[in-house]
Amino acid sequence: MIDAEDFPTELPADPDGGASAMRWTTGVIGLATAALALLNAGAIASWSEDLSPSPGTAKVMTAADGWQAAMTGLRLDAPHGELHRAWKQAESARWSGDAPPPES
Repeated sequence: MIDAEDFPTELPADPDGGASAMRWTTGVIGLATAALALLNAGAIASWSEDLSPSPGTAKVMTAADGWQAAMTGLRLDAPHGELHRAWKQAESARWSGDAPPPES
């Protein structure tokens, strides 16, 4: 191995001490959080239903259900619904020669 290819490679010092990288990372995490909260409110409601029962959990469930209803009213859940329908259709597809699913 040539000495110039030794690992780890020395990187130049960041002139602002990493502040710009931290701002970028914080922005990406914030954007992803907002997108998921708006477009997949059903996941928040489902998560709240899995919490152990308590007075605080009841408040969280009420808020999550209200949020889901608001996002459904704005049709922001439409992309998730379309993907879910496509997934269920693909899941139920049968290849030639496959046995039919058992009756429930």
